[in-house]
Amino acid sequence: MATAPKTAAKKVYDVAVLGPDVGGAVAAALSAKRGLRTLLAPLSPVAAARESEGWLLPSAHPMIPPLRQLTGAMGALDELGLSADLQRLAAATQGAFQILGEKLRLSLPADPARRKSELRRELAGVAASEAEAALDSLERLGRPWDAFLIEPPPWPPRGFFERRRVHKMAPVPPALPEGLIGECLAALAPFAASLVGDTAPEATAREAAALLRAPLRLWGGTAQLAELLRKKAMEAGGDVVEGDAAELRLDRKGVTFLLGGAEVHASCVVLACGADRIAALAQGGGRTERKMAEEAALPVARKVTLAHYVVRAEGLPLALEEAALLLGHTMGPLVISSLPARRAKGDGLGERLLTVARVSDAGFSDAEGLLASVRAALEPVLPFFDRHIVHQSADLNPQPGHPILRPHDDVEGIGLRPISQAHERVLFASAATYPGFGLEGQILAARAAADQALALSGRKSVSAV
Repeated sequence: MATAPKTAAKKVYDVAVLGPDVGGAVAAALSAKRGLRTLLAPLSPVAAARESEGWLLPSAHPMIPPLRQLTGAMGALDELGLSADLQRLAAATQGAFQILGEKLRLSLPADPARRKSELRRELAGVAASEAEAALDSLERLGRPWDAFLIEPPPWPPRGFFERRRVHKMAPVPPALPEGLIGECLAALAPFAASLVGDTAPEATAREAAALLRAPLRLWGGTAQLAELLRKKAMEAGGDVVEGDAAELRLDRKGVTFLLGGAEVHASCVVLACGADRIAALAQGGGRTERKMAEEAALPVARKVTLAHYVVRAEGLPLALEEAALLLGHTMGPLVISSLPARRAKGDGLGERLLTVARVSDAGFSDAEGLLASVRAALEPVLPFFDRHIVHQSADLNPQPGHPILRPHDDVEGIGLRPISQAHERVLFASAATYPGFGLEGQILAARAAADQALALSGRKSVSAV
């Protein structure tokens, strides 16, 4: 990816976006398109793929929810001109979603007649009818939140009056399907959102349902989406600058920080990174910076980790679909992607790449253990595939990351607001904003951050061309 110079001495911006999360890339692209002087610093090398012993491996899992079907994301996608790109990608990757178990291999093609036939083949009569009805209900499950997301209320609410307002606006969560489809929704929720449980019914009824209904397959997953958005920001005149940032300081008129050793000033800052990075940025600061770091320090319980296997084609069954969910293993559900393997240089010999996502504890750090446990979990449904592995690699902290927050015990909402409570010039667009809505939540936060950046700049929006 082409970038601006790594140092930008004494540069002044309307908005500076710090961090690798997709929400930050959306905020930068929107701000640049609206005519604001925009800086995006991902803070770490971010690309759709990484190299491992001559093989290219995706930086994130290749399966994401269909953003075109999520109303909270559509406005920003249309404004940035990404809708057509995503529609083309979706058309090129249409295939069946598959549910796997030790005695189950159920494909769910988009065509209703083929899907009905698959259900009848794999399940008993009553179970097939119940599963078919549950699948038909998936599109309706997320609709109660459509109106809520047009202009989201303050979330999470603070104080009695905000709670009362949100209580009046929040939709009543729909009843979820039972049986196999209900099990699939519960299994997919952590992969679709950053908050699950009773505090985030939308994670299961909206994000997971969209993922099960019509997954969008991008080779680099959310990392590729972030890369597309960074290119949009540059095309609109924004600067994308590599390098680490430090010493973030806030005052009444704006923010200053060091980027690659050079001092940068901005009217406001959008933080699209995790709590640890925000704490490092605030280190040595005063009361306001400490308050900002404390606000961002939400408890992370788990994270999504990846195991990659390059496999000779004959090692995988022909019936394996490109997107699959494995149920029934003691280590928990696994989300599997099967795509053509890519070499960094030259062509392969038809190998396939299995990228397997697993939810692990936040502090999990055993790469070899991850690879071994996933191989063992796949053996019953992909017998002997491990004999055909030509390369394997674990990614314990993919970029952009996928943290899963720990809900409050009292069922109170958790997450970051797009506008910080510590300072109006600090904005959030990380995975911790609207965390029950996953990628859609990050895009909502990015839209709010871009709106606030424009308001603080005192300038009128002038679309870049």
